[in-house]
Amino acid sequence: MMKPISVSMLLLAATQSLAQCPDYRHDDGSGGFTIGPSEFDATITWGNYYHAEPGCNWLTRVSVSFAGSLPAGTPITIAVYDDPDGDGDPANATLVSMASHASMFTSTGSFASYDIRPTRVGGPDGTGGFFVAVAAFAPQRQSVARMDQDTPGVLSWLYFSDGLLADLGAAPFSVRMIDSPFRGTWMVRAQAQAQGCAVDLDGDGQATLFDFLEFQNAFISGDLLADFDGDLTLTLFDFLAFQSAFAGGCS
Repeated sequence: MMKPISVSMLLLAATQSLAQCPDYRHDDGSGGFTIGPSEFDATITWGNYYHAEPGCNWLTRVSVSFAGSLPAGTPITIAVYDDPDGDGDPANATLVSMASHASMFTSTGSFASYDIRPTRVGGPDGTGGFFVAVAAFAPQRQSVARMDQDTPGVLSWLYFSDGLLADLGAAPFSVRMIDSPFRGTWMVRAQAQAQGCAVDLDGDGQATLFDFLEFQNAFISGDLLADFDGDLTLTLFDFLAFQSAFAGGCS
């Protein structure tokens, strides 16, 4: 006779499933170097390229370590770009989600964590690559990003531009950190889980009226979390894109 499955057993199984997804990270936690634009003002975008682990394709949080001199409360944007071909270069990756936040004080080895909307990465078969980045406007000589120089930065990239980037390949300046004078890995990590739903903005696993309210609040406040069409502006088309995704529900 089959043993009945209790609620506690289901919760345990769900917890174990989530626990099987380790953080996406390249750094070893020792961030002794910081960087920013030297002789000019710029929007600096820095981040790491990761290869997706099948079964851990839904990103939900991003953790960042900032330069200690960066004023807390500096506006930042968390961005995720999907790269199904998995070639290790984010230049042709597609912007799939953004979220507006503010920097926090972090010490040499500590991180600030930020929620993003559930974002699927890795392409149709879940085995591609993706790029997780942080962007902030920085005046000249303002260090922004923290680097771990114990790792070489093979999959870490830096961009300077005059604004946020929907297309990383269009940046006026870009460099892979191992090819730069400052070799190292950015202290930018991502948390993932096995299952997700792009419109589940309140995190309860369902598509409900409360998600619509979360979207509306983000839109009104100018939070790029509501940028569902990926054009870096909040317009009627974002409402239409959200409605279309919402109609599909959460399976």
